[in-house]
Amino acid sequence: MRIMNQIGKNLPRGISYLVVLTKADKNVKGPNSKNSGKVSRDVMDKLREIMRQNKVGNAPVILTSSETKLGRDDLWRYLRRAAEF
Repeated sequence: MRIMNQIGKNLPRGISYLVVLTKADKNVKGPNSKNSGKVSRDVMDKLREIMRQNKVGNAPVILTSSETKLGRDDLWRYLRRAAEF
């Protein structure tokens, strides 16, 4: 959270902030759980509150997992768009 605070204070105009939550496959019990790749509402509410406190607003949040490849395409798509500017 300290880095989020530092970046939030110094983020230049026109630069977007992206939050990447890793190890999304570790959030659930068992590989076939229906909740795989989902974050509880409580965790997401706490994250959004911390983001507001650190002045990063409504930045996109991407869940990722190296094991299941969850979020990989979304993250690359975001990075490609950012590189175009």
